[in-house]
Amino acid sequence: MTESHTTDERWEGDVNEAAIREWKADTTTFDRVRDVIDVTTEPQAVSTIADRAHVSEPTARKYLSALAETGRVKEVTTNAGTRYMRAPQMLAMRRISAIHREHTKREIRDAIHDLKEELSDFRAEYGVTNVDELATKLDRGDDGWQDVTRWHQVEQNLEIAQAALFLYDFDPDDSQSAAARHTDSSTVGEDSAQTQGALGDDSEQSAA
Repeated sequence: MTESHTTDERWEGDVNEAAIREWKADTTTFDRVRDVIDVTTEPQAVSTIADRAHVSEPTARKYLSALAETGRVKEVTTNAGTRYMRAPQMLAMRRISAIHREHTKREIRDAIHDLKEELSDFRAEYGVTNVDELATKLDRGDDGWQDVTRWHQVEQNLEIAQAALFLYDFDPDDSQSAAARHTDSSTVGEDSAQTQGALGDDSEQSAA
């Protein structure tokens, strides 16, 4: 038997089907429904989600309803029936959890301080009190629109950081989370920049 013939026989069958079989073997039906809905950013019929998760429609509907009760899934009522998608706030909640888990209380406070300073600089530079006021002053094609975009991002990141800091009220260790490393005063500036970087890492946020 030739080598090429052996290779052909070795790869007989559908590779995707093999991957699906492995996925089904390693997960529960709930796991698959949850995995599918977590990447579903547009309303989809239960039949579509069931097909993607390789479960029955009744099973998919049961788990989607349960996930909707927890706030993980958003139900959208249409003329064609109920549609399901990932709840938009889920992405923000994941970022909040990640920031709290990976950064110390002081690092988050430093990042909040820097974000507030950046907002203050925008207000002083343009002589406005908020980003909407700035937008009304700009002409089409003005370079200031880049600052409008950044202003929105900073405000969003500030909300994320403040929520992550709030989680420390429920943390038995008031100084830092279990996964965060201990820092000294010589690394405060660097740590603040890293924390801000983490706040802006999730590119899906604007698309969700």
